[in-house]
Amino acid sequence: MIQQLTAKYIIAETFKMAGRGVVFAGYIDEGIVSIGDIIEFNAFDMLRQRKIIGVEGLTISQSNKINTGLLIKCENEIEMDELRNWKPNNQVAIIYKSETPNPLHDLERI
Repeated sequence: MIQQLTAKYIIAETFKMAGRGVVFAGYIDEGIVSIGDIIEFNAFDMLRQRKIIGVEGLTISQSNKINTGLLIKCENEIEMDELRNWKPNNQVAIIYKSETPNPLHDLERI
């Protein structure tokens, strides 16, 4: 399966939304991010791919501003706690188009 790159996202910091997932706070370096897309990032020397289940703020690229929060679906509470305590240090994450489009992506919010 070939994944279609749609955006690059800079992860500045993280916080936990109990029962929902982890929010990455940062900015879209280039491209467009949509709910349902897959974010690929490296945390604790492990490459991870997780589904974006919420987008808050701007959904198109802006220059060097923390202006977009991405709610990430985690595998379990342990992963949520682990990622909440992760220090991403402005790591570049890659966003891929989801396999099935979500027609409600503009209506869903964190």
